[in-house]
Amino acid sequence: MASSNVVHAAFPKPLTEDASRSYTLPARYYTDPEIFELEKERIFFRTWQYVGHKSQVAKPGDYMTATIVDQGVFVIRGRDGALRAFYNVCQHRAHELLQGSGNVKAVITCPYHAWAYAPDGSLRSARNCEHVQGFDKSDFGLKPVRVEEFCNLVFVNLDEDAMPLAEQAPNLEASIRDFVLNYDDLVFTGTSTFGDDVMQAGWKVVVDNYVECYHCGPAHPAFADMIDMACYKHTIDGISAFQLGPDTKPENSAYDFKADDPIQRAAFWYLWPTTTINIVPGSVSVNITHIVPRSPTTTSFVNDRLVVAGEAEDEARNAYLFDLLGHEDQLLCESVQRGLMSNAYDQGRFIVGPEVDGQEEHVVHLFHHMVKQALDGA
Repeated sequence: MASSNVVHAAFPKPLTEDASRSYTLPARYYTDPEIFELEKERIFFRTWQYVGHKSQVAKPGDYMTATIVDQGVFVIRGRDGALRAFYNVCQHRAHELLQGSGNVKAVITCPYHAWAYAPDGSLRSARNCEHVQGFDKSDFGLKPVRVEEFCNLVFVNLDEDAMPLAEQAPNLEASIRDFVLNYDDLVFTGTSTFGDDVMQAGWKVVVDNYVECYHCGPAHPAFADMIDMACYKHTIDGISAFQLGPDTKPENSAYDFKADDPIQRAAFWYLWPTTTINIVPGSVSVNITHIVPRSPTTTSFVNDRLVVAGEAEDEARNAYLFDLLGHEDQLLCESVQRGLMSNAYDQGRFIVGPEVDGQEEHVVHLFHHMVKQALDGA
């Protein structure tokens, strides 16, 4: 494992709390495997990671799996109605227990040697264990993981002492619900990716790109045609940030929507470290996007689509978001990742003014500062 002393030796120019005087993270932070290993331990294994929507685990036995960098987990609804999460590994010889999502009727059976676990994680049966001297089933229960339902979304945290997400982001749920009045009517309808399944850019490059709209005018012309960039706003709140496009145009070059559609504004929430919640004009629909690190320099940008139960998705809107906008962002992020390898680049400056303006980089600065704090062990 990398040590923070080794990592932070390379800060030629300061990353400070004052965004107007601060430099960005050094390029090494985006390419170095040592830093990625430290991020696993100090960021991803200690923060709340999105898994799915509660409608995906509504019935007893419903489960869904997730991977936090290299740690497999699953979430399951028990017969008592409780939601539980466990590491996705059999305690016999380490075979993965579950794949994807689905429903288990009675027990979770390992496909390797058929050890069977109850949905509460206890070992129910281990074939031929009665012949093993001193074998105690209670010694081989599944290892639990913290799980929390927040704003109808399911999160897990590998840190058993982690502060509840609702305490870390106390205003986030109210902000989302104020924007979508029938939020509780939403259900999961499917998963898409922005760009290719695996993007040739590291997770921090993808977050950097998401949390600022300084690039939107030149790099996303259709987006800037739909949303008036002059009115674009940013708000920072603890470990989350909110982007708002209050003025939009129904007839535009991205996709058309109706002037009487229930959603007329655009809203984007970022939740540290890798979750985003996104709403664009048209019918009621919410996209929950998880930035999934694959390696120091590769990422998946995975999106869960939520719509009001019984209503159809807007295919024109989806085509714009996942094909055009997603492709544009992929090209931007991959170009940046290549540029970070250049001998001619190390640290940049944040374009910020005295106020948190929607077309500036205040939230990029917040993100860089949070990364540094986490890796410092603060």
